[in-house]
Amino acid sequence: MYIVKCTLMVGLPATAFMLAIDRLGYKKWVFPPYQFYLFNVHEGLATWFGESPPLYHLYVSMPILFTSMLPFVLHGAYLAFAKGKATVGPAVVAVAAMLVFSMVPHMEYRFLYPLLPIGFMYAAVSTNSLVSARSGSLEKKPSSKDSSKAGTRINSWRLWSTRNIVTYLLITNVPASLYLNLVHQRGVIDVMAYLRSEAQGGRVEDIGFLMPCHSTPYYSHLHRPVPMWFLSCEPPLEKSALATHYWEANDFELDPVGFMHRIFDDRQGKVSDVASLRYRPGEARRKPSHLVMYECMAKRIHQELVALGYSECASFFNTHFNGDARRKGDVVVYCRPLTAA
Repeated sequence: MYIVKCTLMVGLPATAFMLAIDRLGYKKWVFPPYQFYLFNVHEGLATWFGESPPLYHLYVSMPILFTSMLPFVLHGAYLAFAKGKATVGPAVVAVAAMLVFSMVPHMEYRFLYPLLPIGFMYAAVSTNSLVSARSGSLEKKPSSKDSSKAGTRINSWRLWSTRNIVTYLLITNVPASLYLNLVHQRGVIDVMAYLRSEAQGGRVEDIGFLMPCHSTPYYSHLHRPVPMWFLSCEPPLEKSALATHYWEANDFELDPVGFMHRIFDDRQGKVSDVASLRYRPGEARRKPSHLVMYECMAKRIHQELVALGYSECASFFNTHFNGDARRKGDVVVYCRPLTAA
């Protein structure tokens, strides 16, 4: 009942606020969670983004989210259920959320980000319990009869000192955090900084991204009114259209040279505003002043790019490893001379 009361106290005002905000935005009454259900579950269109194994969140999402803290999270949850050292309500909510999200065929670990505070709470319960138990064990003075056994037990408890736990968490998380934030896949950020600098200097007219969609940030990093486009990858709105739905990213990956022949025309003149580059999927468009792609694709279409008047003007290291074959190598920028004013 406690969970129900909290849900009603927080959930009802939050839902009312959400409905009001969506009413202002959509100009009509809508309920996004219901639309989410229709699209992802009823129509099954989540499979457009790929299908995941049923236990994906259990053996992929949880280890990624909590990394080396996962043992403490599980131990803390155990203490809550078996020993009553913490409330079990948040754990019930977390498990229920995992089950609901596991019903959708397409799963990503980022879907479970809201569960991080719950996991950290149980990790704190675990570490506090271990440190407290260690302190209590060390304070006891064993009799001579049990001294050997007690010595072994005390040595094992020394492992759970605050210093050791903090050191373990720092060693297993800080290096990985620094690498993943400062090195891994940095090219997709660096290229936007480069394009922003070039745009500020008036050396960019428009930009096309010949990459799997949403590979880079967009206007949030460019901060300039420069027209841009990327290969479309919007899902169909009906399940019946899954087999015939057209998306540029797939068309380009299968036949990049043929795609460029079909998509680029020879229209001239400067691009005046962002709205002038709102192309429909598959619609012909002018050759942009800058094209961005991964190195693996650049090797496939380099000769065609040269024939179209492009040359490589920048390259940025991206990653030492990538599980997606379409995103391997550096991030490369090709450019062509700007249109005369």
